[in-house]
Amino acid sequence: MNRKILIGTIIVILVVGYLFWSGMKDSAVYFHTVGEFYAHQEELANKGTRVNGDLVLDSIKFDAENLILTFQITDGKEVMDVRYHGVAPDTFSEAVSVVVEGKYTGGVFEATQIMTKCPSKYEAKTEQ
Repeated sequence: MNRKILIGTIIVILVVGYLFWSGMKDSAVYFHTVGEFYAHQEELANKGTRVNGDLVLDSIKFDAENLILTFQITDGKEVMDVRYHGVAPDTFSEAVSVVVEGKYTGGVFEATQIMTKCPSKYEAKTEQ
């Protein structure tokens, strides 16, 4: 009887472990610079990932009717086109660095989330 309980417990642990591992594997999001992303583009295409880059300010376009924000980010060498469906974060136009999360499909990074780093929050205070 104890042997059946032990075997049953081991099977339950293995099944739960497998379900946990397969769920985490599919939802994992990796973080890359624009250049790193392009270097590994084939293996990262259609997978959830995060890409960090500097916002190209003159590339920002917002279609208010369809709520589509398009812009570019760069690492100084490579440039990536980004499309986001929704309203931009409040600090977007002031941002220096942007992290976009989503998938790269059809030559455009389809962002599901945008995180910005506002320069005024990270500047040193000046003495008066």
